[in-house]
Amino acid sequence: MAVGAVPIGRAHRAHVPSITQGNHMVASIESMALHEPSGASHGGWLGGECAGRTPDPAWVMALEWANRQLDPVAITRHMQSKRGVRQHAIDDLVAEGVHGDRMVCTILHDAERAPLTTNLAQVLSLGVDLAPHDPACPHGRMRRVALVIAALAWHDIYFSSTDHLDDDAFHELLFTAVLQDPVRDLPGGALVHEWIDLATAGGEGLRERWLSWYASDGERSDAAADGEPVPPRRRRDPSRDAALPRPSKP
Repeated sequence: MAVGAVPIGRAHRAHVPSITQGNHMVASIESMALHEPSGASHGGWLGGECAGRTPDPAWVMALEWANRQLDPVAITRHMQSKRGVRQHAIDDLVAEGVHGDRMVCTILHDAERAPLTTNLAQVLSLGVDLAPHDPACPHGRMRRVALVIAALAWHDIYFSSTDHLDDDAFHELLFTAVLQDPVRDLPGGALVHEWIDLATAGGEGLRERWLSWYASDGERSDAAADGEPVPPRRRRDPSRDAALPRPSKP
């Protein structure tokens, strides 16, 4: 992350048991099913934070438009090629005797050895045109953000906890911080899902924001029982988060 950048919460989920190296976790693990593209369409698993929420129809339409701008055949070939490169790199780690367990070599590769890139470069690699939106188009910014979301879903990268941001703030955070972060370049279809949690963007007021927008009723009750001030519940209705791509439920 660049100096002065807004800290963004990122978590990875993969298909193997969690493995610790030294004093730090190599990967955060959760079993997930996979299909191609695992998140490139609206209507998949929404996760607990979106259960029962009404998807924002404007964002549903923007994401449907964005998906129509992408070439699934070309993207599938692109991801197959990248998965082949990844497999060869993992084979090399196994051959070098880095670890006797191929799964451990896979996790080490993905966490520490895969080439560095940015989410912006990943989006552009799919042929996405992110030219500044036309000010005359009332939904220009939303469509530009939707293109990013749809393209990153092909990489199995998903957004959560965006509802507290208005559309302009979401666009600003995405293009000034999220897309600039250095990340490991993993292909879609590698059974590794990354979650970009925007509730954690910016440290100031994080706890209050989480309790207000995203904590469950039980978590809010626990906080109150501990003597913590609990802000009023806030909801975006209809919900942007409920419209965003999600991996399918196992």
